[in-house]
Amino acid sequence: MEPQKVAVAIDPSGGGRDVAGVIGGFLSDDGRVWVTDDVSAPMSSAEWSMAACRLAYRTNAAIIYVEWNFGRDMCVLAIQTSWEMLQREGEIPKNVLMPAVAPVRAKQGKLLRAEPIAQQIVQDRVRFRGLFPDMEREWATWQPTDPDSPGRIDAYCILVYGLIADANQGAIVHAPLPTAPRPGGRPGGAASAYGRRIG
Repeated sequence: MEPQKVAVAIDPSGGGRDVAGVIGGFLSDDGRVWVTDDVSAPMSSAEWSMAACRLAYRTNAAIIYVEWNFGRDMCVLAIQTSWEMLQREGEIPKNVLMPAVAPVRAKQGKLLRAEPIAQQIVQDRVRFRGLFPDMEREWATWQPTDPDSPGRIDAYCILVYGLIADANQGAIVHAPLPTAPRPGGRPGGAASAYGRRIG
């Protein structure tokens, strides 16, 4: 089991009691995503960005995935600012480049977002490498009607969406294609392909 791509995933929170999800893991040469770290906690943007930078440095992550449905450019700025601060304070050497920051546009709605990842787990494409009781408890007990935001589940989903590209692809379905009219009333070929993406 050799890591092919190491990443950190963030589900940002605006502070308060919401848990900011900060998860680390990697895509291995067996095609599975292995979750290796969970430093999620109720945190402000300054705190979760620092936690993510520390985790990225410790795990030698090549990329930090961020949920793009929340915060967008603010998330990138928070991560850059925290990385520079940790370098100024000597916690991260100045010659270490900050990982790339990539957006993950996950499906809207937490249930819709989690369902494809649950399927990846059932298919044994995602595994834990270690003990993660808080994350396992969140997966086992969270309900769509819960008022609290499941930061660990969201970050877990973002990690898998980032590392397994086809996990976030919806199915394409096509309606019957119309036919283009031809002289003499003979049936024609398809006028144009059209469809919609599910998910």
